[in-house]
Amino acid sequence: MSMQNYSKLLAQLKEYLHKSGYDKSVQIILSKDWIDFLQKITYTQIDTLKKLSPVEYIKNISDSKVSQTEKYINNDDELKSNNIVIKTTQRETLTTNTTKDQKVYQQIRNVTVTEQKLEIKEQSYGFSQILDSLFVKLTTKSKTATLVISPKWKVNLHKDVQLHSIASRTRHVLNSIITAESNASRWRRIEDLLTHIDQYPEAKHYAIKEGAIRMLLKTQRKTKNEEIKASTREALAVLGYVDPLPGRGIKILSIDGGGMRGILVIEMLKKLEELTGKRTHEMFDYICGVSTGAILAAVLGGHKRKSLNEVSELYRELSIKVFTQSAIRGTSKLVWSHAYYDTLLWEKLLQEHLGDKVLIKTVRDPNAPKFSAISAIVNHERVMAYVFRNYTLPHRVESQYIGSHKHKLWEAIRASAAAPSYFEEFKHGEYLHQDGGILVNNPCAVALHEAKQLWPNNPIQCVISFGTGRAPNRICENSNDTTELVISSWKEKFYKIVDSATDTEAVHTMLNDLLPEHVYFRFNPYLTEMLSMVEIRPEKINQLEQDAKMYIRRNEEKFQKAAGVLLEKRQIQQKVMDWIVLQKQMLGL
Repeated sequence: MSMQNYSKLLAQLKEYLHKSGYDKSVQIILSKDWIDFLQKITYTQIDTLKKLSPVEYIKNISDSKVSQTEKYINNDDELKSNNIVIKTTQRETLTTNTTKDQKVYQQIRNVTVTEQKLEIKEQSYGFSQILDSLFVKLTTKSKTATLVISPKWKVNLHKDVQLHSIASRTRHVLNSIITAESNASRWRRIEDLLTHIDQYPEAKHYAIKEGAIRMLLKTQRKTKNEEIKASTREALAVLGYVDPLPGRGIKILSIDGGGMRGILVIEMLKKLEELTGKRTHEMFDYICGVSTGAILAAVLGGHKRKSLNEVSELYRELSIKVFTQSAIRGTSKLVWSHAYYDTLLWEKLLQEHLGDKVLIKTVRDPNAPKFSAISAIVNHERVMAYVFRNYTLPHRVESQYIGSHKHKLWEAIRASAAAPSYFEEFKHGEYLHQDGGILVNNPCAVALHEAKQLWPNNPIQCVISFGTGRAPNRICENSNDTTELVISSWKEKFYKIVDSATDTEAVHTMLNDLLPEHVYFRFNPYLTEMLSMVEIRPEKINQLEQDAKMYIRRNEEKFQKAAGVLLEKRQIQQKVMDWIVLQKQMLGL
């Protein structure tokens, strides 16, 4: 359509509004998406559009005593239905008149009048013949109107949408990405695709079937725009696409739970960073943690990555704020809320330091590794592990563990670190989460399973498993010493129940038998004193650091060997195969 014809169309729309009682200063604003579309249609189609315009319907309600009206008209070419919501400041009744000549609005399906809202559901015909489907928002005040037309997929007024309609919408969004003429337009339409898949999970299957991965890979390869690249990375991750590995195989980091004993892990990671010359998120393809390990996975692999020195200071700062609690107040909270410490304060601090970013959006950073946090679902017949992921699994690949990528980062950590008797359980959706350590305090086996689902045809290059300390076994089987039995206090019982749910060495024994020596490395220091998860005394924290340094000195050769394996690069034949696979994906073979 030429600009002259385009102006005529807008003039006709204004004319209809003026006839309906609105003054001539009405503004009509079309989004860039629809401007692009209207410029492609011929002027002869305007007459058809004129007959099918929803503005005629506005005439029937313009005389209603509504001080301020908002109408939402969502027309669907597949469902042939409209949903109109009218907000009023007083109780209103509304009638509509239809004629035999006008078939745009034919039959009122349902009318609901409330104190603040009037809803009308109707059946309509044909308006999307020209503008496939669109969303019209009309706000009237003193008979001055603004008409805004936007693509349909940006809103979701229908709760029950048929599958063939979702498929149609998915094709429409994908085609709009292909036909986009500017970077700004292409970026907006990729964001629309993400919104569409988030609203309708079934759209993921249709998008893959329609070649979305192929199209997004080509887009990613051609563009130099960073916004488009970031959105494309997220879209590919949502569709289950996984980039080739940078190393010879999969490099996995697993971190146990253990509260403040996570200080040990920080010291051992410092040693690996020193030996490899790389930061933690650069060394590993997949990071998995539970409880304190989940915290480390988030701050080392998430979007607000911190250095290990910063993480160490953060541990000290947060521990003093959270674990400083008077016995009287703590006991009363434990009775009423089953939490000794202030859960609301803990949540507030997590939100401050981790933000509200959704897990999957961390992949917009090209350097972000895949990572997960594990909690335990306790409101089902049996306790089961739940995996908070910043990725989705490839199409038709299923994990043995339930989980999701739609949670916020702080929610994942809050759930994974909800230690019984320390913090309240975390309620989210239909699940009740507790500390993952009550089920899998050593998440290494879970990490291996998840990583193999992501990269099924790649070998395991290196698995680093960090424990949070163990006490030397000084009990002798032939000991005849007798000790006096003392009944423990209720507080000791609670702490021992939580601390005893840390059978990390059983998993280690199994993996040590199954994985080759040059692949699997387990580091778990012996401690001078087995400290509580909530230890905050400075001298005790310093003792933890000293125990870690002593352990590192005694295992220097093992750390050097692990660092060497981590630095192994991808072989040439593997890179050739990666290139061949990429070409097949881009060609849709």
